[in-house]
Amino acid sequence: MNKKLTIETLSFVLLIVAFPVISHGTDNDTKGVWVLGVVMMIVAGLLPIVTRFMDHSADKPRDMGMELDERAS
Repeated sequence: MNKKLTIETLSFVLLIVAFPVISHGTDNDTKGVWVLGVVMMIVAGLLPIVTRFMDHSADKPRDMGMELDERAS
């Protein structure tokens, strides 16, 4: 599960960074910077899809349910 979390965190960071890069590229008429931002946004959108098809057979199952909830109620 750590691998999936790492990839999805990277996707989120790429998405957050892509928006200012696109904005900077369009404000300064720098086509290379604008294209870089769009590519970052596309990669950020595709990474969660890739994690959906990863092999999760080695992941250990987590206990779930109301009786196993460790939060104070």
